[in-house]
Amino acid sequence: MLMNIHSGEWDPELLKIFSVPAPILPSIEDSSGIFAETKGLDFLPDGIPISGIAGDQQAALFGQSCFATGEAKCTFGTGSFLMLNTGPKPVTSRQQMLTTIAWRLPGQKMTYALEGGAFICGAAVQFLRDGLGLIKASAEVEALAQSATSSEGVEFVPALTGLGAPYWWPGARGDKIF
Repeated sequence: MLMNIHSGEWDPELLKIFSVPAPILPSIEDSSGIFAETKGLDFLPDGIPISGIAGDQQAALFGQSCFATGEAKCTFGTGSFLMLNTGPKPVTSRQQMLTTIAWRLPGQKMTYALEGGAFICGAAVQFLRDGLGLIKASAEVEALAQSATSSEGVEFVPALTGLGAPYWWPGARGDKIF
């Protein structure tokens, strides 16, 4: 959060605001390359190259071959995250998506992305099962949803750990009203 996504360098203004001396920070590297080798770990032999670095959603965007501008992925797990490759120029969202770096490969320009997330999706099913006891097994949720003919005006907003896009309200909880 201290890097300027436009320059790809540590941001002097942010470093000043957070009182972080630049010399203590590592160099900013491409997403792919040889960064180091394993050494002194009891569970891995010495000398294994460490040759890539990527955040969770950025790795999923790359891993799902979304290499062209306009290609997107949506992953579902504890939460759900949508990421759109916006190419070599950062795009500012009009819908409160986050502008982020997708990756930078050696000899290439930075690739940017727009990201939005719902922090709780699969975990909402777990909450229905373990927290409320409405279902005995996660697999039951589909049949339960299909059996409903009306919500009778009730909506479940799974803000168990705050709200993601487009609200970005980490303090949102079921006991707080908009």
